[in-house]
Amino acid sequence: MEISYNTIRKLFPDEHWDVGVISAEQLKRASLHPIKYKFHPTGVDYTNDIHFNGLVNTVVLMREGATWDYTLYDQAQMILEENKVKNCFMLYTNFKEAAILAGLGVRARNSLVYSYKFGFDCHIAAIGFEDTIVDIPTNKRVNSKLWPRCKNCYDCVNSCPVQAINAREEPFWLDSSACDNFIGKSDHPTIPSIKKFWHKNVYPELTKEQVEEYANKGPFPWDKNGYSFDGQVVRKDGEAINVPFCRECTSQPRCSKWNGKFPYEEMI
Repeated sequence: MEISYNTIRKLFPDEHWDVGVISAEQLKRASLHPIKYKFHPTGVDYTNDIHFNGLVNTVVLMREGATWDYTLYDQAQMILEENKVKNCFMLYTNFKEAAILAGLGVRARNSLVYSYKFGFDCHIAAIGFEDTIVDIPTNKRVNSKLWPRCKNCYDCVNSCPVQAINAREEPFWLDSSACDNFIGKSDHPTIPSIKKFWHKNVYPELTKEQVEEYANKGPFPWDKNGYSFDGQVVRKDGEAINVPFCRECTSQPRCSKWNGKFPYEEMI
């Protein structure tokens, strides 16, 4: 069976989505690149646990919106189901590498992918197809090297409040543990954290000591005042909401529309 790339692309509105495609070999290459998390109960590395049998091509989606927003998976699946697209399923892989191989963006010094369409304000998903995807574009802008605008620029390195970006000289690497800890539990006076948002909105009656106990032991309970968390998306009264956290590495004047200061207050 065959399905046209153009048919798939037209299902996703241009103002909110960018759509690319990679081959089975490119999916394998992306999936064997390191990612942050293992499946802790078994220790299985997600990147080495993908079954490639039957996969011909993979569609890579970029969705406009802040990187906290994981609702694109449900949205993409709903679009495909409503249009009766079959023999496809969501994939877990190194999404950043997949987006680069699909020609949707370029690697930046901060370790993120700068989308040609949405800048850093996007999220990435991948969908595997059992059917052969035809009419694949031949003019993809695949650039696996560092984004040229990052050359001789270290704004993101200098602005990171925990110095998690080690990208002054090769090999570049990101201290994701330091980054995640700051995003989740920091007490920075001006940069918000998940802990601060959770305390202010979900459990404001807790003492500072109780909040710190949750922060040290985790996870934060999201089961009060209309809030919920399903492991991917925080919701208020059933609607997905913004949870502001550190975006300093994406807010530089040369990289973003925020003119060097991310508007955290607009995410609340």
